[in-house]
Amino acid sequence: MEGLREIKKDAIKFKGAESASKPRTLSPVVSRFKGWFIDITEKAKPGKLDGVDVVEGISLASKSRPSSSWQFIETDKGYVVRAAGGKYNGWIIVIDDTAKTRPEGPNLTVTPALRLAKSATANSYWKPTLTKQGLVLEATSGKYKGWVWDFGGGDPSHEESGRQVAINVLLAEKVVAGSYFDVQTSK
Repeated sequence: MEGLREIKKDAIKFKGAESASKPRTLSPVVSRFKGWFIDITEKAKPGKLDGVDVVEGISLASKSRPSSSWQFIETDKGYVVRAAGGKYNGWIIVIDDTAKTRPEGPNLTVTPALRLAKSATANSYWKPTLTKQGLVLEATSGKYKGWVWDFGGGDPSHEESGRQVAINVLLAEKVVAGSYFDVQTSK
């Protein structure tokens, strides 16, 4: 993943970092959410996970904001996806193993297990795979190891500060159309 190795480890403030990307946006490549941005809702719910402060509410937003920027940090355990702007700048996308699964149609199981954490947890690491369709992010540890990022395509959206937001970013048990994301340098 050479394109995600733009910053060398000497310039990164993250323990165990080998390289990092410049800030990026992630957007689904299919459905009515095509071109929306991975973000965090203003209605994020605070909590704790393994003693670490977390918020629940990783979302898709119709317009990019500083909170739509993410940095990929390469470590020996996999990549960490860290917020590169907004209120939660520096926080990390992690997995909550206690999240319940649910069916998404007749042939897929999903879980709303993604959280934004103030620091790394055991389930903070991802394996990015770049395909012709887009980037796929696969969990490398925990109960949902092997599951990939997805989103609920039929989920409702609501108005937040002049943009539409859908709190619908999930993990899916297998790669499906919603697992592919377009990755662009943040503006």
